[in-house]
Order: sequence, then C-alpha cells, then structure tokens
Amino acid sequence: MSEREQCGDFEIYQDEEDWWVVKNTITKVIIGKFLKKDDALEKIAAFLQSDDETAESESVC
Repeated sequence: MSEREQCGDFEIYQDEEDWWVVKNTITKVIIGKFLKKDDALEKIAAFLQSDDETAESESVC
C-alpha cells in the first residue's frame, strides 16, 4: 500500500488491489475508487470547487 496524501478534508491512497481511493477524513466515507491517481485527484478537485467556502485561488493537493 502506498503513502496517504492529505488534501483538505480528503485523503487519497492506493489500496492493496491497486485502486486509488478517495476518502473523507471527517466522515470516514469512501467517496470513490479510481484506476488512476489523476482521476482521484480530479474527484477531490470537484469536491473542493463545489465548496462555497473554498477560495478560487486554492490549489488541489
């Protein structure tokens, strides 16, 4: 299993089956599993962009 990356309220990591997992660290809910890390990062970006309190200049991970 790879290192976990923290990005806002989310973490991304690769599980034992080589899926990239996006998990909400507050609710502990898995948001999705992706074949590519870039796809997982795009999902996190979508969640951060939909957050009204997130500044437009804030970057993704």
